[in-house]
Amino acid sequence: MNGQFCKVLHKEDENGGLIMKQIIVPKGNNYRITHLLYRKENFLYHYQHRYTMPFDTENYMSFLEDFPNQCKKALELARGLIIKGKISNIIVCGMGGSAIGGDILRAYLTDSGIPVIVCRDYTLPSYTNEQSLVFAISYSGNTEEVLSANKEAVEKKAVIWAITSGGKLSEICRNVIKLPVGFQPRAAVGYLFFPMACLLFNSRIIDLTNSELNEMLSILRNVEEYKDKGNQLAMRIKNKVPVIYSSSIFEPAAYRMKCEFNENSKHPAFHHVFPEMNHNEIVGYRNMDRNRFVAIFIRDEHDHERIKKRMDILKEIIEEKVDVVEIKTLGRHFLSRMFSAIYYGDFASYYLAAYNRVEPAPVEIIERLKLSLADK
Repeated sequence: MNGQFCKVLHKEDENGGLIMKQIIVPKGNNYRITHLLYRKENFLYHYQHRYTMPFDTENYMSFLEDFPNQCKKALELARGLIIKGKISNIIVCGMGGSAIGGDILRAYLTDSGIPVIVCRDYTLPSYTNEQSLVFAISYSGNTEEVLSANKEAVEKKAVIWAITSGGKLSEICRNVIKLPVGFQPRAAVGYLFFPMACLLFNSRIIDLTNSELNEMLSILRNVEEYKDKGNQLAMRIKNKVPVIYSSSIFEPAAYRMKCEFNENSKHPAFHHVFPEMNHNEIVGYRNMDRNRFVAIFIRDEHDHERIKKRMDILKEIIEEKVDVVEIKTLGRHFLSRMFSAIYYGDFASYYLAAYNRVEPAPVEIIERLKLSLADK
């Protein structure tokens, strides 16, 4: 089966020991993913364990590689659209991959003076009124929690904007930003965040500068760097449970990474934030060991100085029990720093899926739950 697509080139040292193995594919194109794993034409080869298997048959990698272009296209979706009326608070309704854009928006607007909450539930906060801006976000357009919250938003006369690729939500909402079809919701985070930000900018509710957008797009275009570092992170995680930590402002990146390990890698993962975890979770490290767990710190130069100090000290303490891997955000502006951390995690989850020998795209257990709920 392997020979249908490629031949394998061994490179040995003078003593006959294997130091490199490469895939040589048709037309002379060398294609190497990792030191241990190679993929081409939807097959995975792992030379340590001598197996060849179908992998990524839905080509999930193409969505990851195209993410910088997705962000650029997403910036155009709200062109010419504005919000009318006075807005006193923002509520983002979404679930799963469709909610992550709300988490990023909340962090982005931390110092704006505009309260932002992310509603992952069937009901809205009691203070929702006609001055509330409600973003109803469901990539499929059929998420029952979002449809329920949207109905309540209508009853409370809130200003509603739907962001969706179709479904019931696109039919019942007056203001709709339509997304391209064909994505897993978690692979469409650019489409799920930037229309909100651009709509708020168009309406003079927030400021969004060309310099921060250009810096972000420039940093994200270094795709090969993210792939390499993502693979390195996946190799550190193999057969261990990652526990991801960040400051509160970067919790969206930590939570996103945890969810990507869950969904793409089919792998348990957990997250918490500084400084709160210093007051409870650190005690649990007494009974943790490096064969079962690995800690991941997302570090940002703009974090509070005391947060940085806490991370330094805690790293020294818990390294007695587990390995600690640090991920550093890139760029000067917030969007660059947030999305660089997210992008590292996305690729790490993909390569961890390969090490786990699972398909990254399907989420059968979620679909099973949805089908069971539909019958009730």
